[in-house]
Amino acid sequence: MQPIVTAARVLLRALDRIVSVAAGIALLVVTFTIFLNATGRYTLGLSFLGGEELARLLTVWITFVAAYTMLREDGHVSIDLVLRVVPPVVQRVFRGLIAVIGTVTMAYLAYRAYQLSAFSLGTGQMGTTLPVPRGLFFVPVCLGAVLMTLAFVEKLVRAITDTLPPLPALADTGAEGTPLTPAAPREETV
Repeated sequence: MQPIVTAARVLLRALDRIVSVAAGIALLVVTFTIFLNATGRYTLGLSFLGGEELARLLTVWITFVAAYTMLREDGHVSIDLVLRVVPPVVQRVFRGLIAVIGTVTMAYLAYRAYQLSAFSLGTGQMGTTLPVPRGLFFVPVCLGAVLMTLAFVEKLVRAITDTLPPLPALADTGAEGTPLTPAAPREETV
């Protein structure tokens, strides 16, 4: 069982890296495209035909596919106040339940997005200014949902095997990240 778990972790880390690098490159392309379009439009009176649609398409890809990386790093916004004050056993149960709900939700989203992508790609519709299939706007939803399903399954397995990383303690911390302790009572001098 241990070699399978190790292989899965290595595969997921490699996938994390690929998704992160691809999202970073896509973000650079979006930034460069918007910059060129704005500069060209306001200085030369020219703009890249399809530039806005390309930026929109890449933004959709970044949003849905990079959400997987955020999930893997526990970077999504969540209300974890209750989780941080309950005992570790209860935390594990709640985090496992969250993983089950996330797995079911993302698997359903992946299935529905696949249907929409297949339909859109099957109709042969093309972009209005960019000569790419319109279905490419729906594919990242499917891909992102599949990736997030994998991430939630991994979290569920880790909750079952009690290998989830602990949540940070709910404590006040100073600027350097060191816990603040209550001030010692002052001695009064008369």
